[in-house]
Amino acid sequence: MANTFSPNKKTELVLIRSAEAAPFLTVGSDSRLQDQLVGKRNGQSYEFVIRDAGEFQEGMDISEGSAEGGKGASDLTERKVNLNIEIGNVAIKTNFLEKVTDVNWDKEVAIPQGEKIAKGLVKKVLKNEIGKQNTAFVGQGWMPLFKASNFLESISSDAQFAFVDPSVESVMQSTGKGFAPTNGVEPMYQKGLKGTVASAEVRAQQGMPSVIISANLAAELATATVTGFEQTTTGFDYVKLSGVTQDIPKGTPIFVEEVYATDLVGEKTSALKAFIAVEKAEGGVVKVRHSDLSGEGTKELCDADGDALAATSFNSKKLVNTITAGTYFPGIFRCKGAFEFDTLPELDWSNADSRVTSPQGITMHTGRAVDVLKGTNVTRYAIAAVAGTVEPRVCSYVLVKDATANLVAH
Repeated sequence: MANTFSPNKKTELVLIRSAEAAPFLTVGSDSRLQDQLVGKRNGQSYEFVIRDAGEFQEGMDISEGSAEGGKGASDLTERKVNLNIEIGNVAIKTNFLEKVTDVNWDKEVAIPQGEKIAKGLVKKVLKNEIGKQNTAFVGQGWMPLFKASNFLESISSDAQFAFVDPSVESVMQSTGKGFAPTNGVEPMYQKGLKGTVASAEVRAQQGMPSVIISANLAAELATATVTGFEQTTTGFDYVKLSGVTQDIPKGTPIFVEEVYATDLVGEKTSALKAFIAVEKAEGGVVKVRHSDLSGEGTKELCDADGDALAATSFNSKKLVNTITAGTYFPGIFRCKGAFEFDTLPELDWSNADSRVTSPQGITMHTGRAVDVLKGTNVTRYAIAAVAGTVEPRVCSYVLVKDATANLVAH
């Protein structure tokens, strides 16, 4: 007769299966705030601070108003990023007579329940991740992928990780070439691993919306101009366009002439800043993630001279590099540390037999309630986490055109 697992071992196995199924949360992420999350509750918001890098000046005398054009010491500003604490969980019911052996526990409970928790959390996080990338690269074949990786390599030496719609690989294979093989990846992080492109380790990731651009919308975007750029305190901004009557799909990037993305110290890069629709846009009003315009080192965009922009600077500017008609499959490239993933070390399981296990740096909570009259055990597995992008400047969004599609929506 096979030995049964201890309760802690069962919980650990469910957690391992969860972690294996959630590379989007775990691969290349940082865990900066584990100690500070004690006492936090589900739904609460946690604030991350990106500090200013200051301003470069030339000359010996940099005092304000000097003969060498000094500007004096600049005030350091902070860019704040908020992430909510979310919880993912599953519950299973067994009766008093059931004895689950080590073999069928993994197959029948740990794998399916672990994947349910992981996929539920990833789905919730991904919903909020679209648009948190400072740059975007759109096109056919390998070009968007290589452009994204090479751009990130130009502004950061950190390792790169990419998560792409599974259909992207199909498009690549139709060209007769697949992703380059990857060696030396721990089994824990091999789920969905497809290989490499340029400097990025690539994994397949479900849950990102495909983008379908009609011929009519493409024609309108090609001639559109910006009539206003509205910033709010809700975490979102609004780009207002003239001449656009067609709905703009979620995940569509737009680029404004002479509005460039910045690097990690606020300097101008060669890439245009991407404004990515976070939901379907109607009437030419595009809801996008909030962009920081101020702070020498914290600003996320600038003009052609590298100077900060005001909201009014967008008025009457044209859209450039507009997307053409077709179906596009998405992906996200990011550098190590751009994404935060922490799990809460404690939950309040009142009146329950509870346990905590933390292999692989992820904490899972187990609560068990017993109904002695009905003869049942209800066991609940939960992961409470803070997850999301905290540094969009080293994240790029890609859209790969489906070159195999024959029909385009009108």
